[in-house]
Amino acid sequence: MLFLNKDLIGKIDQNIIQTAVEKAYRLVLNKNYNMPDRVHVADHQNTLLLMPCFSEKFFATKLVSVFPEARQHGQPAVNGVMVFSDNVSGQPLAIMDGAAITAQRTGAVGGLGVKLLTEESIQTAGVLGAGVQGLSQARYLLFNRKIKTLYICDLHKESAIQMSRTLKKEYPNVEYVVADHPNHLVENSRVIIAATTSHKPLFEITANGAAKKIFISIGSFRPDMQEFPNTVIATADDIFVDTLFAAKESGDLVLPLKDQVVKMDKIKEFAGLLLENNTTYENRTIFFKSVGMALFDLTVAAAIYEHAVKNTMGQVLDF
Repeated sequence: MLFLNKDLIGKIDQNIIQTAVEKAYRLVLNKNYNMPDRVHVADHQNTLLLMPCFSEKFFATKLVSVFPEARQHGQPAVNGVMVFSDNVSGQPLAIMDGAAITAQRTGAVGGLGVKLLTEESIQTAGVLGAGVQGLSQARYLLFNRKIKTLYICDLHKESAIQMSRTLKKEYPNVEYVVADHPNHLVENSRVIIAATTSHKPLFEITANGAAKKIFISIGSFRPDMQEFPNTVIATADDIFVDTLFAAKESGDLVLPLKDQVVKMDKIKEFAGLLLENNTTYENRTIFFKSVGMALFDLTVAAAIYEHAVKNTMGQVLDF
């Protein structure tokens, strides 16, 4: 059995990860998978997630903890373990860092959203949240588009500064601006990506201010969490979700639906974009909500595992 740590997972080519996410969406279209609803266990403000999924060849089970106050103890908000197994014999094949899998596949989900929902000429973007997820979102954003100016904002300004320094080493031709307030970031960005655990909207905006922008919500995964104000949802020409379960799980949709800001029939599955040919979303206001799904973890873990075996990577463990 292989052990694949976060350093190894972080070095996997981004194209491999994003292609694996696209494969997951194609499995959604042909329904060739078995993915039970994930289990949520709340303990005060903390959450434990159990996420299993099966394909013909493999199955994977990810156990994830989300502790919003973990930074105070010098730890990331998200931790986890992935067990990757053979779906013929049931044999465990690998144990992987679940948080690293989450960061990579979620970054690629946002990156694929940028690839399919924005024109190639976009020059400005902003990331709200400078944690592990925010950094991953920025990396996949810059992987897909030649952004000239990237705005970063976080409750802890030092985290935003550190994230800009990290990205500068990887993408030196981009100008990085640490925004003092989310409103400043939103006003100056064509694409706005939020990767936070906020329980209330991160900024205020008018319908005119939201027009022709692309909003991607990554962080809110509980009904009491909301990153974007209702105005964004009300203004959006198109609303996409990675899974329809998002309409029940994330406050970014639960609350606007409850307040009748939007109706369920306007919300579309992102996978359907893969069936469209030459469709352009230029000059439209778009909202994309991702809550993630175990199928992403499965296809990404499979791609990483097969790459590791082919290239003799990882540590072999006696089980």
